[in-house]
Amino acid sequence: MNNYRLKEMLRQHEGLRLKRYRCTAGHWTIGYGWNLDAHALPGEMASYERVNQRITKEMAEELLEISANAAIRDAQEIYPALNTYSEARQCALADFVFNVGAGTALKFKNTNKAIYEGRWNDAARGFENSLWFKQVGGRAVKIVQMIREG
Repeated sequence: MNNYRLKEMLRQHEGLRLKRYRCTAGHWTIGYGWNLDAHALPGEMASYERVNQRITKEMAEELLEISANAAIRDAQEIYPALNTYSEARQCALADFVFNVGAGTALKFKNTNKAIYEGRWNDAARGFENSLWFKQVGGRAVKIVQMIREG
């Protein structure tokens, strides 16, 4: 999987905020969508943020690298054939897993079944018919397009 392309997508979809904020789901977040409620900042970053009430862009990039790698690992576990999919579909699925988390991604049972079976139009429709699609907006539209078109 192209880690660089995934990070570009995540930068676009998440945006960068160097000060902590509450995301739409109500979680404390920083950087490019780093969920502070789920994952504390690594050691020195936590100290820096506590003192300065912000992180640096370099720290945000480091967190993005960690997040992208975790999303890829989780996507590979959920979609064992991930590496055989087109690069666009790999990135779309890793972005989706990053956005909702592995636990929630696993709940998309019919959509995942369509993915496992290579029924891309059915998978795209499954995403489109979900509450996630209605809540996420443009990001979901882009992910569904990438799933459908490959």
